[in-house]
Amino acid sequence: MNRLLDKIQALSLRLKASQAVMRERLGTINKQFTLIVFLLVLLCFLTLPFVLTPVNKEPESETLVPILIEEGEEEVETEPQPIEVPDLTEPEQIHEDFGDEPVEAQQELSFDDLEKRAVLGELKASSRTMVKGDSLLSLLSEQNVPANERMEIVEALELVLDLKSLRPGLTFLFIHDLEGRLMGLSVRQKENESLAVLREKDNSWVTFSQTGKVETKQEYVQVVVERTFSGSAQKAGVPNNVINQVTGALDGEFDFATDIKPGDTIDIIMEGKVTQGGLEIGSKQALYIGLKTSKLNVHKYAYNGTFYDARGRTTEKTLMKRPLKARPRLSSPFGKRRHPILQYEIFHKGVDLAVPKNTPVMAAADGTIEIIGRKGSYGKYIRIGHKGGYQTAYAHLNGYRQDLKVGSKVKRGEVIAYVGTTGRSTGPHLHFEVIKNGKVVNPFGNNKISSTQLTGFELEKFQSWAESIHPDFKLHLAGKIPPLPPVKPF
Repeated sequence: MNRLLDKIQALSLRLKASQAVMRERLGTINKQFTLIVFLLVLLCFLTLPFVLTPVNKEPESETLVPILIEEGEEEVETEPQPIEVPDLTEPEQIHEDFGDEPVEAQQELSFDDLEKRAVLGELKASSRTMVKGDSLLSLLSEQNVPANERMEIVEALELVLDLKSLRPGLTFLFIHDLEGRLMGLSVRQKENESLAVLREKDNSWVTFSQTGKVETKQEYVQVVVERTFSGSAQKAGVPNNVINQVTGALDGEFDFATDIKPGDTIDIIMEGKVTQGGLEIGSKQALYIGLKTSKLNVHKYAYNGTFYDARGRTTEKTLMKRPLKARPRLSSPFGKRRHPILQYEIFHKGVDLAVPKNTPVMAAADGTIEIIGRKGSYGKYIRIGHKGGYQTAYAHLNGYRQDLKVGSKVKRGEVIAYVGTTGRSTGPHLHFEVIKNGKVVNPFGNNKISSTQLTGFELEKFQSWAESIHPDFKLHLAGKIPPLPPVKPF
């Protein structure tokens, strides 16, 4: 029995040993198989690009057939003939049965073209500078653009411009046809870039940005007086704002109402801005004014908004006595009077000038707005501070110029308000006061603002600039040059 058990144990041990050997052999085979599969996959991956690349067959070489040339014949060299390439583009086929129409070449739109047509008189152009309270819609309404087109233009311009960025001082250029229909508008955002909106043939609106430098050009005009300066200047093509600049610059030295004579001459050098299309925009400004009469020879140069003579001096100015754009009637003088409403004697601090309602009121001299608004019995009121301790006051106004506020600079003769009858008033008139060093004085008196003199570096800058404006500046600086003495004989 024991022997049998020993044999069984020996057999089981052999069986286990054989199983271990088989497992070891199978593991080696598996490793070898895995390696073979990996190598096959790697081989396929490396050879795949060569299998997929098409084989380019070399073109069959042309067989050259020798040409036999008989004796006596000369060999003729032939030039290569150009190969004609057939035109594969087919002409446009128009199927009238289906309502087809030929396609027209689209022309590129340009605001410059409208400007050139306006210069030729085929279109009408106008410019408008934004002031406080203006909007794009209000400007379009001023140009008589229909309400539906106004909204279309606004929507078109909003694609390239934030309308909230529109501010006072921006100038819009409008171009209409001769029937008054708006054809396009532009606004300059940068020095050499503007945004434009143009009307297309189908009455839709297209917006685009265009580059074009606005040039500054100077123009010389000589006005020969026939009857009046203003009429002769208009006839010579001088704009109204330049006429006002001339009369303001020469005020205090020359009275255009009484001293002007036929044959007197006024030389003017003006400066204006011109677009790339040749259209003038904005208003021209006078740079030089030369007055020549039988008694006077005056030369004035504009510098930083003020006119100086060649030596850098301003003219002694007299305050305007009747600062109105109409001939007024003196309804109440300066001094003691019986008040028409209070019905007792009271000192009248100014003069009352009766004119129709809404007559423009002008600044009596250059200055700065100190007060603008209602002031008790004065009604709507403006007070301006001037040099030399002077102040002027304007009362019973109907309204003010829209862009004015405290601190605004105004020029002599510039419209500041409109006549009314606000406050304690019996009818439309201007109550005008002149104050010197805090005390009221007679507005009809000899109220003069003393002249000023440029000095130092500022004088050098002015004279250098003036010399670039007029070629005879040095003669103007020297004044009247005496004639040379006769040459003595040897």
